[in-house]
Amino acid sequence: MSTQTPSGLALVLIVAGIILALTASIAALISGHRLLMAVAAVGFALQIAGWATHGRRHGGAA
Repeated sequence: MSTQTPSGLALVLIVAGIILALTASIAALISGHRLLMAVAAVGFALQIAGWATHGRRHGGAA
């Protein structure tokens, strides 16, 4: 069984999502601004899009 790692656009979406989600959620926790939680949700959505792209590339088997 070989492990497939994300690459290309999928990797960019996943990493960008992680950075955005972590930064915005920590900033929201510190500052208390609810708008930053919406930004964090966009980061989480980017991660899902990246993993979906990766899964689609490999026929659904990640």
